[in-house]
Amino acid sequence: MKRLFVKRTALILKYSFPIWFGRSFKRMSSLTDRTTPASISELTDQLIDRFAKQKLMSGSCRQWRKIATSNRRPGDIPFTLMSYNILAQDLLEMHPHLYNRHDAVALVWAHRYDRLITEINIVKPDILCLQELQDDHKEQFSAGLTNFNYEVIYKKRTGFKTDGCAIYYRKDLFNLIESEGVEFYQPDVTRLNRENVAIVAKFELKSNPSQRLVVATTHLLYNPRREDVRLAQIQVLLAELDRFSYAGKYSNGMPKYIPTLVCGDFNLQPFTAPYMLMTTGFLHYENLTGNTLETGGYGPPVGKVLLPSKLGITDDCRHECLLNRENEDSNISTRLHHAEKDSPPTPPSSPENSCTSKVERFNQGTLKHRFQFSSAYRHGLGTNCQEASTFQGAWITVDYLFYTKFSKTDEKSAFTKSNLKLVATYSLPTVRQAAEIYSIPNMYFGSDHFALAGKFLLRTETAKL
Repeated sequence: MKRLFVKRTALILKYSFPIWFGRSFKRMSSLTDRTTPASISELTDQLIDRFAKQKLMSGSCRQWRKIATSNRRPGDIPFTLMSYNILAQDLLEMHPHLYNRHDAVALVWAHRYDRLITEINIVKPDILCLQELQDDHKEQFSAGLTNFNYEVIYKKRTGFKTDGCAIYYRKDLFNLIESEGVEFYQPDVTRLNRENVAIVAKFELKSNPSQRLVVATTHLLYNPRREDVRLAQIQVLLAELDRFSYAGKYSNGMPKYIPTLVCGDFNLQPFTAPYMLMTTGFLHYENLTGNTLETGGYGPPVGKVLLPSKLGITDDCRHECLLNRENEDSNISTRLHHAEKDSPPTPPSSPENSCTSKVERFNQGTLKHRFQFSSAYRHGLGTNCQEASTFQGAWITVDYLFYTKFSKTDEKSAFTKSNLKLVATYSLPTVRQAAEIYSIPNMYFGSDHFALAGKFLLRTETAKL
């Protein structure tokens, strides 16, 4: 193993380091600055030493941690889902100033690809959700994952950026019922003028088609000063989840939803307004400060209008066209613009699905939704166990794995456990541990984000109310 590592590292150094050295990646961590690099042999020894230390750190902070006793019942299906922002190489090369303290060789795609594939093989996910998968790396990535018997769904960002989101799923375990690439860009909508995307997919188990699962992955806007844009993007995503996850009604008339997982790089922290909407199901945003959605901050408040009613997405994060539907059909046209479709959607004309606006459904200064999302991770804010998924001026959490731990079964807020049970999580490093790792990507970790993963049980259908 060491011999192979030495050979591969030497080749990367020989053929790639001079290129990166000329592209501003001039600093090799823990090496003195010099205009002439040390010999290939000396550099390789130092890189191998750093690799060994980073691998050791990974062994202490990246472990499977059991959440609850499995209590697996006959018919329950275990599966593992992994979410990973893998850092598109094009984006890395567009922003070299962000990687001045990194080992140059650790930024070469050949090395990063090897480390990314290695970590995926360690986790062995049945469903793999990727963010920042570069369009011209799709085939290479798929080739590196052939042992998993995956099919892939891919959605490139709209606009000129070359990366997008992907969902890989084991085709021997799941049948894909339907999927949709969600485009957050909407013409002439100020808070939806960015090129971010998501994927929503509905699956059924091959062993038991009555057991279904909805999985979504997304990469929201980065700009730290535009929390309002991320909130608007989440409102759209929740409406699409409502469209895909709807599974009829309980006997008491309450809507019923398929077990749902949402993961990705949300570019927001656990104490922010969009996170509160995701995990509590409610947000009063009217008096929050402008673009940052803070309480008591500087600047004018957001006011009642977050998104225009012309999009047909109500304050309870549903498509108005689907408010009164009686079946699981999610193919009814909505008002959302989609660049890859030949023509804009036409609202259905039937009275029960009419898109006629009602003022009280829109722009009341609050948002809510019917999902009961929980984070698979504890975050540990303000404690010695505070988790980190990336570095943005400080070690913070911006990546999430949400799942429907509970189902709402009546209007009086009664909850029951859903058919989706979290068994274990692939632990994140604490802020202190991440600081010891120093920087990512490095010789062991292939991205500037840490991967998230959870082991779940998809349980057999519970009795209807």
